[in-house]
Amino acid sequence: MSVEANEAVIRHFIDTWNSGDLEGLTDFFAPDVVHHARSEKHGLKSIKQINLAFNQAFPDLHYTIEDMVAEDDTVVTRLTARATHAGPFLDAAPTFKKVECALIEIARLRDGKIVEHWGLADELHLMEQVGLVPGGLLTAMS
Repeated sequence: MSVEANEAVIRHFIDTWNSGDLEGLTDFFAPDVVHHARSEKHGLKSIKQINLAFNQAFPDLHYTIEDMVAEDDTVVTRLTARATHAGPFLDAAPTFKKVECALIEIARLRDGKIVEHWGLADELHLMEQVGLVPGGLLTAMS
């Protein structure tokens, strides 16, 4: 597929995510997809579980595309996630606070499907917003 077609797939993927259609997200992944996480690799079943848990904690989750760069079969997207912390997240009870988190997503596609995925989120900032990390810590680190 062309670079433009791959970008269109990722834009549609993010639109589907924003619609809350978690089951529809699976249509974008190849059956043998590999999600590269911090400490391990996940397949489609784990991706579904992770997305479900995150959407239960942040049910109004919405992603805004800030930048997108593509080359060959790879699309890199810089996003901002915004949501309300309305369900349990890690050890934090719902705060009902509005939160915001920066993300970088890298997807490698084959025949219009995501076959490899890497995601990097500013999880420390998110944890600060829901009270899991002391306020001001990130300011001291910048």
